[in-house]
Amino acid sequence: MNFTDIRMLDPIMSIGVAIFILIHSIKNFKEILDLFLEKTPRDIQLEELKNHLIEIEGVEDIHHIHVWSIDGVNNYATMHIVSKEKDIKSIKKKVRDELKEHNICHSILETEEEVCDEPECHVEHVEHHHHHHH
Repeated sequence: MNFTDIRMLDPIMSIGVAIFILIHSIKNFKEILDLFLEKTPRDIQLEELKNHLIEIEGVEDIHHIHVWSIDGVNNYATMHIVSKEKDIKSIKKKVRDELKEHNICHSILETEEEVCDEPECHVEHVEHHHHHHH
């Protein structure tokens, strides 16, 4: 109002600033809500990730995949790995290395050697009978 005599200019500008703030706060609120709901980050495609992980030698299947972020920058994952390999530590390292390539910094990996009750988790095992002498 110091530069012009248009009295409506100040309220119009105030409404414009309020609309601008409202639009950007709704956008930020949606991003924050996605973090609280632990949704899969937009830059992570679960099917593509699963396909890359299944290509790792020794990995039979990957399921129960959950990827989320706590801060919008660092991504975390949990999943179940089905493998017949004896060297599970090596398989887990390969999976973690691949996850890092997909911007997942921390992962919790469950394998078949840990029990899963889901039908899709079972892999045929050769049973070893140990005889104990008393």
